[in-house]
Amino acid sequence: MPVLSLSTSVDAPRRLVAGVVRDGDAAAESLALAGHRFSAAVRLLIPGDVVVLEARIVPGVRLRYRSRIRSVGPEGMVSELVGGFARSLVHTTTLHDQGTGTTLHDEIAWTSPLGPLGRIGDGILVRRLIRDMLAARAVVYRRRAEALAAAPVVVGAAIVRSGSVLAAQRDRPAELAGRWELPGGSVEAGETEPAALVRECREELGVAIGVGDRLGTDLPITAKGRDLVLRIHTATLNAGSGEPEALEHRAVRWLGAREVPTVAWVDADRAMVPDLRGLLGD
Repeated sequence: MPVLSLSTSVDAPRRLVAGVVRDGDAAAESLALAGHRFSAAVRLLIPGDVVVLEARIVPGVRLRYRSRIRSVGPEGMVSELVGGFARSLVHTTTLHDQGTGTTLHDEIAWTSPLGPLGRIGDGILVRRLIRDMLAARAVVYRRRAEALAAAPVVVGAAIVRSGSVLAAQRDRPAELAGRWELPGGSVEAGETEPAALVRECREELGVAIGVGDRLGTDLPITAKGRDLVLRIHTATLNAGSGEPEALEHRAVRWLGAREVPTVAWVDADRAMVPDLRGLLGD
């Protein structure tokens, strides 16, 4: 099975680089740079999502490949071919801490469907295409992650109680009304992320919380034309804080692990569904 790989150093934290790796917009930009097309139904990918690559073989000729995301997390991402002109193709991205930055290692392993003739093609055409793709990913992902390292931060709280997590239903804007999210908001100047979450949960829910560990990857998002970074922290209600109220939302509810995938999350918080289920022990 032929294998090609490329490593690059990124001057950004690993969780942030991991968020860029799962960002369909970054994938589309990098593949367009190499002359190909990429599409997905969602921007932030989770296990089970299917992505489509239309690889430009020669001018006017493209081959279509469909891959399913197998795993996503702070350590990287793995996808596997489910349809296309190959017997198999596995793309593995692994991330390692490197001082204050991150090493991004991309590896693609594949099996040609054409036997000996395919092996000749692997040596002439396919390898060149894959090398170009990996080089373009290194350029785009490094640039995007390093730019996001200086972007404003938005925080969300995964408040857990008795095996359930709290979700809040948005009332505005109109395009998001009725969808669900984790409570939280922007980190103000001079404010730490935990302090921002404590303030936001007091304002939105009327509760006092204790903030725990980070959960999952950072999430690149865009709001009002600005690039932002969403970070989710675990949290618990402080003793005596009372029940959460929908002070700035349409409703709030506690979701068990099996209910988490069933509600209509806003796009960014959908990316946290596997992490939330894991947090709740599912």
